[in-house]
Amino acid sequence: MEKKDAELIKDYLNGDETAFDVLMTRYQEDVFRLVRSVVFDLEDAKDITQKAFIKAFNNLKKLRKRDSFRSWLFKIAINLSRDHLRTKKEHLELEPWMKVDMENAPEKSLIKREIKDSVKKAIMNLPPKQHLVVSLRLIKGMSFKEISRHLNIKEETARTNFFFGIKGVRTFLQQQGLGL
Repeated sequence: MEKKDAELIKDYLNGDETAFDVLMTRYQEDVFRLVRSVVFDLEDAKDITQKAFIKAFNNLKKLRKRDSFRSWLFKIAINLSRDHLRTKKEHLELEPWMKVDMENAPEKSLIKREIKDSVKKAIMNLPPKQHLVVSLRLIKGMSFKEISRHLNIKEETARTNFFFGIKGVRTFLQQQGLGL
């Protein structure tokens, strides 16, 4: 039977260092996908994921509700991603989910690639909170309720940030001549 997070945390705090390894294995892929949906860059996402686990490891004693480890870890990852976005304007290459098969109908593929690249640039140019909400909603597929919980904001605030974020994306695309 698989141990619950609270049991693993208790074991770790009582000296069983392998317990944290189990937690890390359990959540590493989810945290990476969450960070990647916000940051886009593969190497930066790996670094931020690692930093999230290091921060969780160093602060595990401060976690009050042992059952909320996953949410707490996700908040750490989102905050680190947010900090990263504030300090670095990224010049991004296309991500795998945005790549198009260039061998079939090259003109269509080129147009699709340019549109996807423009959308990505538009998202990256949004204010940080709008960027986070739009990324979590569109790329990670989170509901507004989940977004509000992870970002510690009201659900209505998440909706508002999404609305203005999408409006900003549309404006950016219109300026690029892509009236979508």
